[in-house]
Amino acid sequence: ERNCLMEDEKLRDALIQQLWRMNKMDIVTHLREFIEGELATLWFLNVSGDTTIIPSMISDNLRISRARTAIILRTLREKGYVTMDISEEDRRKMTVLLTESGKSYLDEKYDFLLAYFDKYIEVLGADNIEELTELLKLTADKEACLASWIEEEKRKKEGKDA
Repeated sequence: ERNCLMEDEKLRDALIQQLWRMNKMDIVTHLREFIEGELATLWFLNVSGDTTIIPSMISDNLRISRARTAIILRTLREKGYVTMDISEEDRRKMTVLLTESGKSYLDEKYDFLLAYFDKYIEVLGADNIEELTELLKLTADKEACLASWIEEEKRKKEGKDA
C-alpha cells in the first residue's frame, strides 16, 4: 500500500506541475481572455443574440461579482464596445448592448484565437489533439464528482468550526 501511496503522490505532483506549466502557456492566456474579463463579457453579449441582457446576468454567467461586472462594463462603455440603457420593462435596471465597434473588436480577437488553435493543432498533430480533447472532456465530465467532494469537505469544516 505504501508504494501505491508514493505512486499516487508522484502522479499528483506531476499533474500539478504540468497544470501550472499549462496555465502559463500562451494558448491558455489567449483562451482565458474569452473566459473572464472584458472579452468574456463581449462574447456573452454576442452569443446572447436578441436576449435582453442586464448586468446581473453577466455576473451570473461569468461567475464574477457584481462589482467586478460594473468595472468591466464601465471600461467597455468607455471604449465604445457596449452601450447601457434603462430597461423599458423595469426602469430600475440597465440593459447592456454590444456595439458594432465591440463586435468588430471581438471578431478580430476571435479570429486570432482560431488561427492560434489551428497552428497549435498543426504543431501537436491531429492524433495528439484528439487524445488531449478526450482527456479534457473526461476531466470536465468528472467535475460534478469533484464538486460534490468539495461540498462535503466544506460541510465537514463547517461542522468542526461550529
